[in-house]
Amino acid sequence: MSVPSPRSAHARATSWARRHTFVMDAAWAALWFVLTLATWPLSSASPTGSAAYLALAVGFCAALAVRRIRPLTALTALAVLLVVQVLWMEHFTILSVVCALVAAYTSQAQLPTWWRRAVLVLLLLGAAWTVLFMPNIVGTHDFDDRVIALVSTWTTLLLFALLGTVRRHNLEEVDRLREHTRLSEARREQELRLASLHERNRISREMHDVLAHSLNVIVAQADGGRYAARSSPESAVTALETIGRVGRESARELHRLLGVLREDGPREVSPAPGLTEVPSLVDEYRRAGLRVRLTREGEEASPPVSAQLTVYRLVQQSLANALEHAGRVAVRVHLEHSPMLLVVTVTNPIGSDTRDPRDREGGHGLVGMRERIALHGGDLEVGWNESTDVWRVRATIPWEAT
Repeated sequence: MSVPSPRSAHARATSWARRHTFVMDAAWAALWFVLTLATWPLSSASPTGSAAYLALAVGFCAALAVRRIRPLTALTALAVLLVVQVLWMEHFTILSVVCALVAAYTSQAQLPTWWRRAVLVLLLLGAAWTVLFMPNIVGTHDFDDRVIALVSTWTTLLLFALLGTVRRHNLEEVDRLREHTRLSEARREQELRLASLHERNRISREMHDVLAHSLNVIVAQADGGRYAARSSPESAVTALETIGRVGRESARELHRLLGVLREDGPREVSPAPGLTEVPSLVDEYRRAGLRVRLTREGEEASPPVSAQLTVYRLVQQSLANALEHAGRVAVRVHLEHSPMLLVVTVTNPIGSDTRDPRDREGGHGLVGMRERIALHGGDLEVGWNESTDVWRVRATIPWEAT
């Protein structure tokens, strides 16, 4: 059985006291009331004086009990009771002195700015009036002694007011830290939501790339198989096999991407395609009818996985666009490697596309390309060369060494 350490017990007690301020103040007020009754000489006091003393003690302790939950009400009650005691009973007790000091502390710790100043000024003026103009309370008629007593009284009051000011600053600092923590948590939640949204947007672009690639290959193979079915059944069977394989691969990849969007259950993780998969991608489009030529230049490096995925998707989107808009034309894919930089160029003739090639510059696929490459700080050039009638996609993808 574990025994709690004194430090943990003290921390729990302190936390409990902070949450139950009224209980703590009421306990202290009750203790002061008991001490007041124990020190009052009831044998030498008249019944009226004892009743008045008891009533004042009850009032003082009640005000002390609510000083933090109703500070302004408590300070007003203390001021009235102190004036009554000075004018009627013409003497101070230990409890009344304690109440005056607590009033100086509480006013600076709990009240707003204007009230803090007003209460402190009233306490200083009341102390000056009591000490200078009521010598019976001070116990001396010598003016110099009363001035010294006034300086001591003011010093004590200002000291407790300073303690209250320090306490208020500590409470304000705690409130600022709590607010900062709350704002930090809110900002972190917002960042998580933005990250989730960014991830979903990335997945949407991935799905667009997969669908564009798969549908273009399927459409091209279906058209080729339809024409070849009469003259070359073997070619038609090959086209159907390609359609089935591409469809199954695309279904698996879409299933993986859609699984990431599910908020319940474990996420399925699989390696992202990169530079090593580009030749397989080119071969797939060759089987779809494109005459693709893949060339490389420079010493091959190892870019980050995200940069390799960007290159793969860029080539995939460019080949899909070429097959869709230009048909079965000759396409050249050129990868130029250099330190911390990879340049990808895909060119193809316009072909028989009757639409203006410039209309393709605003397609969703090209927008997705620009977003991907912008994440790496790269550039994308897409356009039609009217003199050569060639469509060119050129991207520079830099990365930093890790």
